[in-house]
Amino acid sequence: MLKTGLALVLATALPLGACGTTTYQIPASELQRLATLPPEQRGQNVRVVQQLTDADVGAPQPVNTETQIVFFPTIVVDSGGGRRRGGGWGPNATVPHGSGNGGGQGGVHVGSGGGSSSGAGDGKAEAIAIVVLAVTALVVAAVIEGSREDGFAQIHPMTPLYLTGQDGSSVVMPLAALDPDSAAFSRYGYIRSNETPWHWNGRAPLDRAGFTYAVLAGTGTFTSADGSKNSGTATTIQFGFFPEQHIGIVSSLFFGWRDNNAAQTLFETRYTLEADGYLAQAGPLHFGLYAGGGGARRLEDGIPGGNASSLALLGGAQIQLDINTRLALTARFGQTYAHDERMTDLLFGLAVY
Repeated sequence: MLKTGLALVLATALPLGACGTTTYQIPASELQRLATLPPEQRGQNVRVVQQLTDADVGAPQPVNTETQIVFFPTIVVDSGGGRRRGGGWGPNATVPHGSGNGGGQGGVHVGSGGGSSSGAGDGKAEAIAIVVLAVTALVVAAVIEGSREDGFAQIHPMTPLYLTGQDGSSVVMPLAALDPDSAAFSRYGYIRSNETPWHWNGRAPLDRAGFTYAVLAGTGTFTSADGSKNSGTATTIQFGFFPEQHIGIVSSLFFGWRDNNAAQTLFETRYTLEADGYLAQAGPLHFGLYAGGGGARRLEDGIPGGNASSLALLGGAQIQLDINTRLALTARFGQTYAHDERMTDLLFGLAVY
């Protein structure tokens, strides 16, 4: 079963690691920033994220270093009932019909856009299988995110820009023609590196905004039903979302185990939701705190009354060392209050954003 799961993870995820794509996404915030710049300066340092697959946006429309930068006046459109000025791309805008030339100079196109066991030993075996699968998925995700370009590029101002609107519609225009209204209406834009003189300026700093996935492992203390407390193996699998760079909400599935005084297994499971905050930074190091709560369940073989469930409250400190834009080594030291006892854990692992 474990080998089958590993094969499925690898077969599904490894093809996504292809890093030869030519399509790069420009976030909405970057489009809005670019729209405020003079057209001739817009291509100097553009924030881009390489996509896992090439977008199907039509035939290439390449430009080169000799392509002239065209300045775009306000468009006057004949709407049938009179003439009005175009107000950019959006739900109420009228876009002139026509086809673009090879350089994209002025042409605009519009389109439509299994059950758990009651034994602690069996629980431990199942937890190890889950953690192995989680680590495999983490390695695949780290390879994918670590290999694709995510940073800044210098491109020609007349590079074709493929925009997707808030309503799912699409339009293509030169970067130099982007106006504030069109940028505000766009969810994101695409450019293709094979359509423009391309110079990679370098990766962006660590960017947590969006979904995150992490696996951490280390040591923790676990209290037996007979009152003894000793250390053992501790692991946690995390999945969450950061709406912005410093604050996020993370769910955790924690597994821990050790041998008890009966030479059998004590197994601990916790399922919690926590708030993470990284509020201080010194170079590549990021310092933060976390706090949350959820449930805890202890299974213990060989000790009467060893099986128990309780509320779990947790909190502690964490530190990250950024590797690149999407990867960070993470260490945390925390305490959990469960089963009327206070337990500690020290964990280390990798987070992918």
